[in-house]
Amino acid sequence: MWFKQLQLFQFEEALNYSFLDRLDEQLSKLAFHPCLPAMQQSMGWVPPIEEDEVGELDPEDHTQSHGLVRSIQHYAMICLQVEEKILPATVVRQALDEKVKQLESAEGYKMGGKRKMILKDEIMMTLLPRAFTKRTRIYAYIDIKQGWLVLGSANQKRAEQFLGLLKKSIIEAIYPVKSKNIAAKLTHWLKHQDYPNSLAIEKACMLQDPKQENRVIRCKQQDLFAQSIQALLKDGCEAMQLAFSWEDRINFVINHDFSLSGIRFEDALLTEAKDRGAESPRQQFDADFLIMTEALAGLLQDLCDCLVTESKLGSQAHETMLNQDAGVVVQ
Repeated sequence: MWFKQLQLFQFEEALNYSFLDRLDEQLSKLAFHPCLPAMQQSMGWVPPIEEDEVGELDPEDHTQSHGLVRSIQHYAMICLQVEEKILPATVVRQALDEKVKQLESAEGYKMGGKRKMILKDEIMMTLLPRAFTKRTRIYAYIDIKQGWLVLGSANQKRAEQFLGLLKKSIIEAIYPVKSKNIAAKLTHWLKHQDYPNSLAIEKACMLQDPKQENRVIRCKQQDLFAQSIQALLKDGCEAMQLAFSWEDRINFVINHDFSLSGIRFEDALLTEAKDRGAESPRQQFDADFLIMTEALAGLLQDLCDCLVTESKLGSQAHETMLNQDAGVVVQ
C-alpha cells in the first residue's frame, strides 16, 4: 500500500468531513463487478483493504470505516479495481488468418477489408470467454484538509481510468494541480545548488535538450554537480527528472509534469509503522496509511510551496470549512 509513485490533484471547492458521509454511497453506485464473458474490461470501486486480508471485524476498531472508504483523521483511502481480459494480438491475428484462408478457399475469391474487420470482431467475441483475466488495483487518498486527491500511480492510462470513474461517481470537480515550468526550476536548482533546505539532490536525473528532443541523457549514481554534467546544462539541456531526498525520510524522483516516481520511504518510517503494535491486518493497514499520508503531506506541501502556482483554495478557506463542520469527528 506504500505509494511508489503519485500524481497530485486538487478539488475545486473546499471539502469538509460531511463529504465522507456521502462518499461511500456515491462510490457504491459504480462498485466493481467482474467481467461478463463477452466483456473485455470491467472497472469499479472496491474496499481499500482486501477482504481476505481483513478477517473478522475488530470491535476495538474505532476508525471511520465505510464499505468502500477507509478514513483516519482527515485522510480517506479509496481503491479502483480494473479487470482486463488478456487477449494477445498475435492470437487474434492467427485465428483471423486461419479463418480468412478457410473462407477464401471455400468461396474462391479474396476477402475485402471491411469483411475482415467484421470477422475479427466475431473472433474476439469467441475468444474472450476463454481468455485469462488480470486485475489491477489503483489506490488514492483524499486529504480533506488540503483538498487534495493523491493518486498512487504516475501512469497516464491508469490516471485517466481512475479520474474518469471518480468524476462519474462524485459531484465535486477536480483538476490537476497547476505547476510552474518545473523543468526550468529543476535546472536552476541543479546549476546553482539553490533549492529548499528540506530537499537534497541525489545522484540521478534525466536531461533533455529542448532543441533536440531525441538528445536525452540519463544519469544514475553520478555526481550531478560534476563538471561533465554542468557542461550539459550550460549547453542548453534541461532537467526533466531529478532525484531528491526529503528530510532524510523520503527519496523520490520528481518529473517535469509534477508527478513523483521511485518513491522510497526510509527505514525509520517503515519501522515506526511496524512498532505501532498492530494486532490485525486492518490495524497494520491503518498504521501504514496514517504514517505514509502524514509524511507525504509534508513533502507535497514543501513541493507545492516552491513549484506550484497558487491554489484556488487557500488553507484558510479549508480551515473555515472544517470549523463549520466541527460537529463531525473522525477518530
